[in-house]
Amino acid sequence: MQVLKLEVEDSKLDVILTIINNLQDNIIRKYEIVNTDKEQKEFTKLFIPSLDKVWDNKEDSIYDKFL
Repeated sequence: MQVLKLEVEDSKLDVILTIINNLQDNIIRKYEIVNTDKEQKEFTKLFIPSLDKVWDNKEDSIYDKFL
């Protein structure tokens, strides 16, 4: 099995989905629409505060000079 990643302009997504839906059976096992901008923003909101709490503390300040 191979994975194919396509980056499609928002305005052209319907065209691509129509093509996929009209392919013969058993050609595409599954497909997923991923909005990377939204996912990246959500991921960043989740991990940055946690990282700041862990990284930005007095215990680690001795190591900061090596960065």
